[in-house]
Amino acid sequence: MRFRPTTFTLILVAGALAITATAASVTYTTDASFAAAAGGGLTSEGFETAVAGGTTVTFPGGTFSCTGSSFCPSFFGVSTQFHDTGSQSIFFATPDTATFTFGSAITAFGIAIGGAGDVAPITLGAHLSNGDNVNALTNYTGTFDVFGGNRQYFGVISTIPFTSITFTGSNSGDGIFFDTMKYGTAQSSVPEPGSIGLLATGLAGLIIGARRMRSRSIR
Repeated sequence: MRFRPTTFTLILVAGALAITATAASVTYTTDASFAAAAGGGLTSEGFETAVAGGTTVTFPGGTFSCTGSSFCPSFFGVSTQFHDTGSQSIFFATPDTATFTFGSAITAFGIAIGGAGDVAPITLGAHLSNGDNVNALTNYTGTFDVFGGNRQYFGVISTIPFTSITFTGSNSGDGIFFDTMKYGTAQSSVPEPGSIGLLATGLAGLIIGARRMRSRSIR
């Protein structure tokens, strides 16, 4: 049986592509999946030389800053007790927020997260400076085992470059540690939303054209 696209099929395909076109970022939950999607050439940062001062931690390539009055700067800075790799990590506590700011625009960001969700389930939102909002963790419950038994991973690749990413937690008093960061320009990125929209339009045109030609040929 030969498949002939119907108007309903056209609407479904175009609609699905239009929905996809609204997503400018793709998230990853493992180091391996993020690395495979981003490709090579990313900068690795273990915060071994990071220096804390006030509400800002400086590391090669950027800063990690804290905003809020509940814990900043008392529970904010550099930790030598809990780390994923090397000998240091950086940390903050909710409900205050923490922001990574980079010296140049990037499209890929990945980081290990430790200790989250030990006081209450947490949704850890990540706001990119390009306007995208994604979740690093969603309603997650963990233990204060930090990177020992409570290691999570968050990666994001965006079609639109960004220079900062801000983390905001849904609970209060949750100490969150970051380590093993990778960032830079993804070598292979998700399709541009505009390109997907054009693809949907082009596909619609091809199917409509084919239907018209078939209709004329049977008259």
